[in-house]
Amino acid sequence: MGRDKAGLPLPGGEHFLQRAVALLRVLPLAQVLISGNRPGGIPDPVPGMGPVGGLYGTACAVDSGALLVIPVDMPLLHGELLAQLLAAGQRSGRASYFGDFYFPLWLPLDTGVREFLDAAVRKRGPNSIGALLRQCGAQRLAIPGTAQCFANINTPAEYAAHVQPEYGAQARGHLSTIRARNIL
Repeated sequence: MGRDKAGLPLPGGEHFLQRAVALLRVLPLAQVLISGNRPGGIPDPVPGMGPVGGLYGTACAVDSGALLVIPVDMPLLHGELLAQLLAAGQRSGRASYFGDFYFPLWLPLDTGVREFLDAAVRKRGPNSIGALLRQCGAQRLAIPGTAQCFANINTPAEYAAHVQPEYGAQARGHLSTIRARNIL
């Protein structure tokens, strides 16, 4: 997109970041934190590390035993899906995600996860969410219902298709086929 998607407006007036925070606030979480170099956010201590760097920075800043991580650019996520993910992760104690989509993600911050993140940012290990999930024995959950809620917005065309439905069925069809990027 060429810019931070967190501030992009959605239909109804809220922005991507506001929507993501609102989704998390209705869940039984101790706190809601924002990762990234923005007001009130947890900055990435090692810039340019992508999602692993954001997880590392957040893991270093919290005393929590686990994180429920959602990307800001998935405006079709809904609370029921996140509640299912949270319950499955807490029940099993294992990192948990849906289908082939690494996000949203429930991630226990155990010693193994913290060591992986530390090695990745020090360039002594892989810098990928897929490698992290394989190493920690994550559980892959079945996708409940349709995969459309995992659509993320990465291009101006995808954004226009989501926020301007008057573009018609072609634009809506385009959005429904977007798959979340797996980070390998």
